[in-house]
Amino acid sequence: MKCIINRRAQFSASHRYWLPELSEAENIEKFGVRAKFPGQGHNYVLSISLGGEVDEYGMVLNLSDVKHVIKREVTNQLDFSYLNDVWADFQETLPTTENIARVIWQRLAPHLPIVGVQLLENSQLWADYTGEGMEAYVTISTHFSAAHRLAPNISPEKYGKCTRTHGHNYHLEVTVKGKIDPRTGAIVDVDALKRVVEDYAVEPLDHSCLNKDIPYFAEIVPTTENISLYINHLLTSPIQELGVELHKVRLFESHELWADYAKNGTETYFTVSTYFSAAHRLADPNLSQEKNTEIYGKCARPHGHGHNYYLEITVKGEIDPITGMIVDLGGLNQIVKNDVVEQFDHTFINEDVPYFAEVVPTSENIALYISNLLRSPIQELGAELYKVKLFESPNNSCEIYCTESDTNSISATVSQPVLAEV
Repeated sequence: MKCIINRRAQFSASHRYWLPELSEAENIEKFGVRAKFPGQGHNYVLSISLGGEVDEYGMVLNLSDVKHVIKREVTNQLDFSYLNDVWADFQETLPTTENIARVIWQRLAPHLPIVGVQLLENSQLWADYTGEGMEAYVTISTHFSAAHRLAPNISPEKYGKCTRTHGHNYHLEVTVKGKIDPRTGAIVDVDALKRVVEDYAVEPLDHSCLNKDIPYFAEIVPTTENISLYINHLLTSPIQELGVELHKVRLFESHELWADYAKNGTETYFTVSTYFSAAHRLADPNLSQEKNTEIYGKCARPHGHGHNYYLEITVKGEIDPITGMIVDLGGLNQIVKNDVVEQFDHTFINEDVPYFAEVVPTSENIALYISNLLRSPIQELGAELYKVKLFESPNNSCEIYCTESDTNSISATVSQPVLAEV
């Protein structure tokens, strides 16, 4: 069982893309407006992912300690700074989004079991770094509007009004992978990448009726899964010409469902999201109040506290050539509603969900419990549960990656720092 916890942080900083060995004209030609003096600023959003086993207290790490480490090693130093000067790393290699993510990894790795850094420059551009030398990932986001219908070979009784022509504001995220240039700090010319995505994907699809205007979908059902696969085919070659490789296409039909198609993959990932509101108390019933407070901090207060939990369920499988889907969407939503939402929504988890009478309802334990609830029912639909991601708050989330092994245990004990969810 693989468990990842995520901690979110923010900082505001300015930077400039400028190489002193180039003339002003050469810098402007290479970097455009980003070369202008004195630079530009962003409200950066940082997400740090940490991996490990769930310990006897239901945790991976002490998120309170994690917060302080991130603050000490990163955000206190970068907030309201001029990045080119604040760290020596950025004098050798420019502070692009991907290079900032790489250097943050290097700063945190001695202190935390880090498995990923994601840095958002803005809502349309972010980078991920996973410790692979100079390799990094850059994602751009865009959108298009289109109509479609699930073709006549889909049963109206089973798939309902989706068999009628209707439309969506699709949100598209395109992720590329490449090596960070040791001088410019970039893996790709972002403006060139945006033009490729616009010319090869957005422009042909925007304001179209997919079934009638796109020849590919004359015979192929334009489900979210198939559209993401089609976009992958459209973009692979032109993105390679930019010197990077297409890593993933993520297509949102709405904020509640989306599909991922990864490079060279035969499997597609499909995600649905939902939410529930619940109270909980982090306290082991076998420990004293003093000990629970030492372990869980204010989360151990006797009367508990609550959250609006946001839940993402990701399944994987092959696209059915007839339905265009990897899973029966209606069936998946019904399973999540019946087995998870109905059980947790508007409850005091410690008291109303029998399992948690003896198990501490940390985010890790709740996500793991949900994965155990859903594994078999999703298999019966012909797909495989891939991931459960549970947001306790905008700053804290937990991911359980499911495998084909036996049901995961929630009581695994490992030697890890104690976590208090704050």
